[in-house]
Amino acid sequence: GNAKGTDILRFMSWKDSPYNTEPILEKLESQGSQGNKVLLEGIKTGSAKVSVKLVDAQHSSVPAAVEPLMVVANLFLLPPAANIIPCASLDYTANQFRGNRLIPVKLPSPNHNLVVPAELGALDTSLAR
Repeated sequence: GNAKGTDILRFMSWKDSPYNTEPILEKLESQGSQGNKVLLEGIKTGSAKVSVKLVDAQHSSVPAAVEPLMVVANLFLLPPAANIIPCASLDYTANQFRGNRLIPVKLPSPNHNLVVPAELGALDTSLAR
């Protein structure tokens, strides 16, 4: 079915995030307002449209800006990096971060595709675990 944008994304406050921002944005947020930058967090995969509008009466003729966004799966390869010698192989796995936990991804997967540039080597999906 179709999910609402609020099922896909949510606003995240600057104070609840690991990010730093300008003091004026923190002040606006503490007063219940928003400035020229906001944080959006993906809740689940899918697409949503984000709409922004100036609320000041003197800008009432300015139309809302609408931007489509897509939230994709947050995957982690294990190992995240590796140096191997020519003709060697490397077993690898993948995990997906979902709902504050890591879930193993069965590889090869019909939903995910790992691509290796030809100048770096060849991918043998039988080595995926």
